[in-house]
Amino acid sequence: MNDASSAPTDQPADQPARPKNLGFMAGWLVFLGLYQIFLAWRFGTFFEGTKGLLRAKDGVAAVWPLYVGIGIIALVEAWGLWKLRRWAYFLGFVLQGLVYALVIVVIALWVDGKPAPVGWLILDAAFGAYNLWWATRPETRRAFLGHG
Repeated sequence: MNDASSAPTDQPADQPARPKNLGFMAGWLVFLGLYQIFLAWRFGTFFEGTKGLLRAKDGVAAVWPLYVGIGIIALVEAWGLWKLRRWAYFLGFVLQGLVYALVIVVIALWVDGKPAPVGWLILDAAFGAYNLWWATRPETRRAFLGHG
């Protein structure tokens, strides 16, 4: 009676198997959340107010709320993914849409001559492609939605 079905597991019987790379995804989202919030601060929104020198120089008046929003959503999503919450699966698609919107807006500012973290934007776009691929994997969908 030593078959695989009687082997002990780390998960309760009613909890689905954790998808591969879940720790990486949650960790990356914590990093992304803190990074995006830091960028909002860096561009003068938290300590300089609406008339700050950095804000006037960089021209990011419409972008900072998006940075902060993405940061907060990323932190909430990281927790939800780690806990295998169904809503976190769908929130991931919303977050990815916001990240791509941010990438497009900041690239437009960069083309207009404003400073922009282009390297990080490329990394955000590349990670977004991986995130979408990971979210559509059968084992990931099964873990969050209960079906493949």
